Amino acid sequence: MQLSILSAYSGGIAIGQRKLFVFSATGPASYNQTTSDPVNLPTGEYAEYFGEGVSVSKTYRVLFFPSAVGSTRASWVAKWYIIGGAEVSNAVNLSGESIQAYFFGGEF
Repeated sequence: MQLSILSAYSGGIAIGQRKLFVFSATGPASYNQTTSDPVNLPTGEYAEYFGEGVSVSKTYRVLFFPSAVGSTRASWVAKWYIIGGAEVSNAVNLSGESIQAYFFGGEF
């Protein structure tokens, strides 16, 4: 998942020592339950927390999970779920689905 920071939030909005970034992203061409949807943050940025996203079609909800707790250097994955149901099946094409969500973080 490649994040596109919305222009109004391009530098982040400061909240204490951290920044709030609002972004849009599209789903993968072939979802994989094992690897989920790896998140590619903008160069030089890190994330401490992601808010949940819902697809524009209102068909899917997206939750974000870190590779480690208590580390600003964690990598993140997005897991796609059918609204009110289970995780999306393997090989489902989500490239036509888009979300808008946010993350808190900053610069390395």
